[in-house]
Amino acid sequence: MECFAAHIREEAGIESIQSVAEHCRNTAEDAGRYALDIHAPNMAKLQGMIHDLGKLCVDFNNYIRGKNNFQRGMIDHCFAGARYVREFAEKTKNPKLIETADFVARTVISHHGLHDWLDENGESYYFRRIYKEDRYEEIKANIHCMISEEEMTKLLEAAGDEYAHVRKKIRLMSPDKEKFAFYMGQWERLMQSILIDADRTDTGEFQLGLELEKEYDSGIWNVFGDRIEAKAEKFAKQTDTISRLRSNISDRCRDFSEKESGICRMIVPTGGGKTISSFRFAINYCRKHGKNRIFYIAPYMSILEQNSDVLKEIVGEEYLLEHHSDIAAEMENAEEIEEYELRSDKWDMPVIATTMVQFLNTLFSDRLECVRRMHRLCNAVIIIDEVQSVPTKCVSLFNMGMNFLAEIGRSCVVLCSATQPTFENTKYPLNVAPESSMTGDYSSDFQAFKRNEICSKVRTEGYSYEEAADFCVEKYEEEGNVLFIVNTKTAAYCIYQELKQKITDGTQIVHISTNMCPEHRRKVIRDLKEMLQRHQKVVCVTTQLIEAGVDISFHCVIRSLAGLDNAAQAAGRCNRNGEYEECCRVYLLNLQEERLGRLKDIRTARSVSEQMIQNHGYPDLQSVDTMRAYFNKYYMEQKEELEYNAEDIGIQTDLVHLLSIDQHRRGSGREISYYTGQAFKTAGRKFHVIDDASASVLVPYNEEAESIISRLRSNIRDDEIVKIHRKAQKYVVGIFETTEKKLIEEHALELLPCGIYVLDERYYDRDSGILLEGKPMDLLMF
Repeated sequence: MECFAAHIREEAGIESIQSVAEHCRNTAEDAGRYALDIHAPNMAKLQGMIHDLGKLCVDFNNYIRGKNNFQRGMIDHCFAGARYVREFAEKTKNPKLIETADFVARTVISHHGLHDWLDENGESYYFRRIYKEDRYEEIKANIHCMISEEEMTKLLEAAGDEYAHVRKKIRLMSPDKEKFAFYMGQWERLMQSILIDADRTDTGEFQLGLELEKEYDSGIWNVFGDRIEAKAEKFAKQTDTISRLRSNISDRCRDFSEKESGICRMIVPTGGGKTISSFRFAINYCRKHGKNRIFYIAPYMSILEQNSDVLKEIVGEEYLLEHHSDIAAEMENAEEIEEYELRSDKWDMPVIATTMVQFLNTLFSDRLECVRRMHRLCNAVIIIDEVQSVPTKCVSLFNMGMNFLAEIGRSCVVLCSATQPTFENTKYPLNVAPESSMTGDYSSDFQAFKRNEICSKVRTEGYSYEEAADFCVEKYEEEGNVLFIVNTKTAAYCIYQELKQKITDGTQIVHISTNMCPEHRRKVIRDLKEMLQRHQKVVCVTTQLIEAGVDISFHCVIRSLAGLDNAAQAAGRCNRNGEYEECCRVYLLNLQEERLGRLKDIRTARSVSEQMIQNHGYPDLQSVDTMRAYFNKYYMEQKEELEYNAEDIGIQTDLVHLLSIDQHRRGSGREISYYTGQAFKTAGRKFHVIDDASASVLVPYNEEAESIISRLRSNIRDDEIVKIHRKAQKYVVGIFETTEKKLIEEHALELLPCGIYVLDERYYDRDSGILLEGKPMDLLMF
């Protein structure tokens, strides 16, 4: 019989062929190995064995060999394996095996792209796809050369047992129909992830002739453990009060690693050594309980970069993957970039530091590179830093995603924050055990680390920008350096301009906002830290981008009223390291001119904070009890916003619904189970952790940025554009529609042939970033 080719590689004039049988068996072996951690290796092997059965036909064989006119995607090779396993199971008349076959078949159909299992008319896309006839009889006649009926029977029966076991576990997680359907959908996505990774890995290894999988001896956790214990021992020898307190907290976190945990909390006051303590717990937990990897998830780049440096000291660069856009921008070598992109696609390093955006995309986005990574989140320790930063619209998705990873994925999820949100009290609650506090009774920790107090200066009439600036000047004259954090870029700019007019004694007035490109912000924050270390006079006005996690300390902080969690996080930048002996002040002001029309979450948070301040029942506005009361009130106010509201086929719905029972799409077509109708493609396409800016603008911040712009203006190849665009990311600012429209009216944006906007240099300022009105040419500072 002719060898049916799955892939062909040509090297030095020699053609190598990988048969369909060889590729499917390799994929099955890889998939089975990936699924060992979730006790579903036979289900994964079955997926791998049948995923490319559609290539067992003359048309595909000739296409891959270049002998016909078919183009990529014209031959549907995904449906045949799905149809075959469904028909094979039907012959057994065993409902368990038929349900197992349907589950596996859906992952096979989707291994090149997610689907909605109900179309807009309520008809089953799954049944429409598996009953296609294209070349099926020819394919079916060739399957015996790949897998015998006896082997297929054994594999399906073993897969059926695994399916029944996991399904039962999911049923025990929630008898509620909607939650059950959601978790079944998460399981389908997880098995999809395993198939996609195994398929792409084997394909890549054949095409490149290289081993692509990174594997590490479990003994590395002993090495990392010895390092971090040595670091902890060094801290323990310090005799000052703060060091002793930090050491005590760290020891409790290490001790907590001895027992198995699902979702747990690390409630540590600002300055309590949260970063080192969380890594100490994670490394010891991996060593004790045989976990594969550690994930460190941060909401902001500033925190991620800062704490990645700490991780490097402990595990070494060769064992750490930093997955965010700025990393690739610094790489010049093509091989280095390729290796980085592969590791970012596979997430197979022992320690991975990435953003909340990448993490949540891995669970909910429709992009296949995101789906591919999901299985790596199993049998891991997942540290979620500043967990209160989970966007309000994502709360329910986050809660159920973490429940799934902890229960089915067998991972330990660590929620880190001094201001813990009450996710367990929402409609779709986080399953946190009452004894989940890693540090036990933490009340004395907060009392010991109390270095400031929050003082409300909220008044009925509010403060104009000028009055707020006057208040800031008064506190600067009384208390020294001041940090003023506001909710909007406009407020930051206006108050900054006011302060420049009012403070004329040589004090450094610093402005930071997302109107600046990332490289610009990094430099300003670096310079700010140096000024503070040199005890220079400084007043800084900023948006909330340095509010959480950034290691910076002022004598006095002013916070434009938002949530009480924001106030507490702002307080973490006040007398952070106890450098001032007295208890310092954090002042809350309500800015009357600050427009929050489109910022509903901040508007609601501010309203809840005002109610609690006026109540006078909360003497300590940053205590753990106050925070619990605040979050309970906030989530009650936002209860209609927690499921990620969206529109589908003209109906208002939400992503929780689309990823579970998807009731509004169900029509009169062929009946399918209530838990197998998820709209994965639609939900994934609509899912965005952060609302996308309407345009990205490349700004002429410095000589390197200007050089990049010059190269993009020249006649360069497409592959060069991709390389340069990667490097340009640190000079890109996201702008929304109103700003884009204004800049276009000002003729300040140039659209390059490669489709990238470039900003006129007159509209970028070294103090403020993007301006809506240009500077005269003789005042340009660059």
